[in-house]
Amino acid sequence: MLSRTDRWSVIVMPAILAVAACSDQPTSPSPVFRAPSGPTASLSTASGIPTGKTIVVFKDTSSIPAAGITLLNSLGGTVTTSWDNIGVAIVTGLSTSALTSLSASALVQAVGNDRILNWLPQTKVLAVEGDALALPQNDPAKARYFADGTQWNMRIIGADKAWAAGMQGLPSTRVAIVDTGIDYGHREIRTLVDQAASASFSSLIVGEAGFEASVPVEPQVPGDAAYMDNHFHGTHVASTVASNNISVASIAPDITLIAVKVLNFQGSGTFEGVASGIRHAAGPANADVINMSLGATVPADEEGVPALLELMSRVIRDAEKQGTIVISAAGNDALDLDQGNLVSTPCEQSTICVSATGPLLQQNFDQPATYTNYGITAIEVAAPGGNATDEEGGYVNQDLIIGACSRRTSEPGLAVCRGNVDGVVYFYAYAAGTSMASPHVAGVAAQIKSANPLLSVSGIKSKILSTADDIGVKGRDIYSNYGRVNLARALGLK
Repeated sequence: MLSRTDRWSVIVMPAILAVAACSDQPTSPSPVFRAPSGPTASLSTASGIPTGKTIVVFKDTSSIPAAGITLLNSLGGTVTTSWDNIGVAIVTGLSTSALTSLSASALVQAVGNDRILNWLPQTKVLAVEGDALALPQNDPAKARYFADGTQWNMRIIGADKAWAAGMQGLPSTRVAIVDTGIDYGHREIRTLVDQAASASFSSLIVGEAGFEASVPVEPQVPGDAAYMDNHFHGTHVASTVASNNISVASIAPDITLIAVKVLNFQGSGTFEGVASGIRHAAGPANADVINMSLGATVPADEEGVPALLELMSRVIRDAEKQGTIVISAAGNDALDLDQGNLVSTPCEQSTICVSATGPLLQQNFDQPATYTNYGITAIEVAAPGGNATDEEGGYVNQDLIIGACSRRTSEPGLAVCRGNVDGVVYFYAYAAGTSMASPHVAGVAAQIKSANPLLSVSGIKSKILSTADDIGVKGRDIYSNYGRVNLARALGLK
């Protein structure tokens, strides 16, 4: 997950190079919208912008009691979304006193106002030129950036051994990228996305009547699907899982991708939007794997937050019941999640929460990334996420993760990617973050599922954890817990 807080200083490089950059900021999520007006329960600006909707979580985890609906109506509420099977209702029209009454009800576990957050950082990136005339070959070992050694990440997890054994995943294995969308027309990704199953929930950031949120208009190109990636993040993440192996190799090239857009072109969205995306991916889209390279670090005891965390927990448990493993990024705040009251969501509610590793100056490839969140109570495994430091000359671009760059990106440093044209020129982006680590684990999960189609969610998780390489301190540790994922071992290869 590229977190809401920027931790490195911006670095300007020549036009054919790419770098992700951040600087120190407070650890609470920072919204990109104007403060709202209108009635609402007390919320600080740092905690996000209220949308006018309230998440009501009932104690019954499998239904919404009729008496609960009656109570909501009596308090002036209107149910806009009802997720009966997990006991959650999304409601408008509730006053502060109504929230107090609901919280006191024996039927209700928690109540909290939904909010608009920026779930991604203000990342500064440039681009690196790919092969202009390269033709699709779907041989990951021959992809330019793997062949020239740039994609160290694929070798470190043993992906090349899987490819050599003829294991590239199956089209019947489906991976949902719950993110900013996917550039489904990119040369690395076209033909891999199930567009019929793809969907967008990013419009749920629009506030209800009485709540004024300055929501920028999505820069949608006429004719593009609603799930087009107008940011860059989702496309970069997707290309780590599956690609056409022209310039960038991928872990499971033959699987099917599903674009589930829950964040807008600025990386902003709501808890309702993210939860809706999870439900769509596990339900109608029939995903075997969900990857969420996004997240928010929130105080567990802040007003309304317990309801939001319980919402995330319930939709993820429901996804698991449907046979979908949920893999998420731990966050980039360098936080010890074992300490204090800050929670990284949805990672800490997911099946597998992933921290990041990466080299500095192409040395020590398994060291914890400088930015990664950690904590043995939160993290299950680590994966390559790229690395960098604040020190001048402390890292090289190849320490980061290279991936596809959306042709519709709105990121200023990636404007050159909008000129991607087949047979002329294509640009790719370097980035670092737990956002880049998470899809490595999603790719491993997809490969395991392809090799073992009947394996359960718990079986896939067990295989990932039990075959991870022990790195750092011997045994389980706070940075990687069970270790750094190893695809070859997970597939039984030597």
